[in-house]
Amino acid sequence: MRNLSGLTPILAACLALTTKPAAAQSQYGERYTEPTEQSEPIVVTGIRIQDYRDRLRNCLARNCPPNEDIDATLALAEALLLSGEYGDARAATRASIRRNRDQAQRYPEPVSDLYRAHSRLSRSLGFDREALVSVNGILDALQQGIPDEDHRHFTARFEIAEIQLLSGYFSEAQRSLDSLARRARSVGREDVAVMAELRSLLYADIAAPGGTARARLIELSRQVDPARRREALGAKSVLARIYRANGDHERANALLAEIGRGTSARRRLIHAPRYQLIGSNGEGDVTIRWAENFQDKWIDVGFWVLPDGRVSDLEILRSGRETVWTRPLLESIRGRLYSTAEEPTYRLERYTLTARREQPTGTRLQQQMADMARVEYLDLTTNAPGAPPPAQ
Repeated sequence: MRNLSGLTPILAACLALTTKPAAAQSQYGERYTEPTEQSEPIVVTGIRIQDYRDRLRNCLARNCPPNEDIDATLALAEALLLSGEYGDARAATRASIRRNRDQAQRYPEPVSDLYRAHSRLSRSLGFDREALVSVNGILDALQQGIPDEDHRHFTARFEIAEIQLLSGYFSEAQRSLDSLARRARSVGREDVAVMAELRSLLYADIAAPGGTARARLIELSRQVDPARRREALGAKSVLARIYRANGDHERANALLAEIGRGTSARRRLIHAPRYQLIGSNGEGDVTIRWAENFQDKWIDVGFWVLPDGRVSDLEILRSGRETVWTRPLLESIRGRLYSTAEEPTYRLERYTLTARREQPTGTRLQQQMADMARVEYLDLTTNAPGAPPPAQ
């Protein structure tokens, strides 16, 4: 898998041998690992980063084709990411972009995957402007080599809208989604158009809670025409998330009951409790410690999603440095609600504490700003229900 949204088979196998989802033995009983300053990370064995470095170096030495260069680069970047070496992973993708940015016409998908990896790594390190540039590079690369719009372009446009939203550009994100809906409809992809429109309405409700967007969602949720069933179910799912976020659990549960059971193959995230990054831990303001540095602040968490959608057996499986900052995050994960299914499913997710980089007055160096702290999310399981909302 090229795009860092999941694991290569080799890395996935290494994780499977070491993460030990104990819920399999405990019949999904409730368990919660409280983070402490002395928490010992579970080290993944079997990943030799030097092997990936050697593979890339040998590829370049024989002047390998761009697609092989990119595959080797992304395999190395993924191994570095899993080991917490974000800076080296980002440097590897940047170097490959310099070597291959002019190869998009011949290799549109590999080059777009390279931009995608660089964008995600850049956000994890607080380089938000570079992340926004690179996410646009995904679409540019595809357009150079694949003139006709298809699912790859649609995915890229969704990614652009998401980064725009996370960067605070609500209007731009909505325009991107509106444009996507029109393009999808023009080639007969009504399902993509509906998804884009519903997401646009969700973004609009975030920007102006309780406004016209919510009224439109309610209207769509009441559709009874079988031809618009997808639209109605999607609107109910979005409304359920909005109602739960506002504490209206009764209305949210009523909508979820109407949606019915999902499948074990894909669990939709219905609700994730909000959490605060900045606050007191009882011994002082944790922001003071964060301001010192954001280096090596990451965790991999594993948990089961039970058939009724609740989270069980939440554990920190691996981590970088101290994990006290994760307490509110873990409580939020513990309170999530996913769509129902016939069987429990296991999830593995990466969270990274970072902050936007700015250039303070009086210096030429960019610094990560403690008052702009946030947590970045990366799905390490096969089936992604979509990223949870960012921390407040």
